[in-house]
Amino acid sequence: MKTLSVALSFIFFGGVALAAPKYPFVVEVVGKVKWTDRDGKLAVLKNKQVLIEKASFETEENGQVLIQVDAQRKLRLYGGGSIEIPAISWETGEAPVVLLKYGRMRWQEGPEKTYNVSLRSDVFEFLSPVGDFVFSFDPKAALAEVKVILGSMSFSAMNAEDVALVGTGQKCSFQGVLDGGQIVYDILLKGKKIPQGKLGLVQPLSSEEKEMYSLAPLKKKIKKTEAKTSIKKAVDEGNGNTLAICKSPNGNLNQCSWTCEGNPKKEKKSCLFEKPEVRCVRRRCNANGEWSEASEVSKEKGMGLCRSQPLVRECDY
Repeated sequence: MKTLSVALSFIFFGGVALAAPKYPFVVEVVGKVKWTDRDGKLAVLKNKQVLIEKASFETEENGQVLIQVDAQRKLRLYGGGSIEIPAISWETGEAPVVLLKYGRMRWQEGPEKTYNVSLRSDVFEFLSPVGDFVFSFDPKAALAEVKVILGSMSFSAMNAEDVALVGTGQKCSFQGVLDGGQIVYDILLKGKKIPQGKLGLVQPLSSEEKEMYSLAPLKKKIKKTEAKTSIKKAVDEGNGNTLAICKSPNGNLNQCSWTCEGNPKKEKKSCLFEKPEVRCVRRRCNANGEWSEASEVSKEKGMGLCRSQPLVRECDY
């Protein structure tokens, strides 16, 4: 029988003392924020508070809370909003689901994530994308929207076929249907739900919106990261990677490559997923020095991995 208990900074799991997870934790609390802890009780929220098992937050109009979900991801709930993290792993601190009940939430994610997070509301659900995004949801109006500060993503209603590719400096919304104050869904086989409504057109962010979510500090950090990546790539391509057994691109044994296939030749930077012939393909470097086991990854995942030039790194499985 497994036993769980917390003592100082350790978790005793199966009789073995493990270091307690340090994520997710609260980075910043501004104004009035209601925090419901794992026991379902309202508690005093403090900076550096590590979240255990589950948590929910509700901000008043003047309140905000910033949460470091893991080393690569953080979210900020703005004033007049509510989110729920329904499950947090005791062993790893992984929080695989974030539910936006209402209000605005900013999601920032780096490329080196170790597990998937599902972002949900009553009208949308998708794996969290790499980049910087502001999601909003108003259940009283059945209205959801994404503003893309940096990156790109496929935005749609839950389980819907109509999808909009929204890039940096753009936004898109979904207007659902209400009946008696309740969101209306089409119910398909096995209880699958699709909200009724209409996906809006992709539009540019206004100058006010751009100023509100300024990118200047983040762009500076990204440029430094890109510079380091370029140096490493040059070394590898110059045979500095002595462990590489696969070529074009160079790769070590059991590393994976992600390649954008079907991309227009004139496109030098991005993988144009809006074109139906474009796809992101993952391959593994085998012991024979061959890129093998080709498999297509979803466009949503591919947006964070595929560019015009192949990406090589440790496999994600």
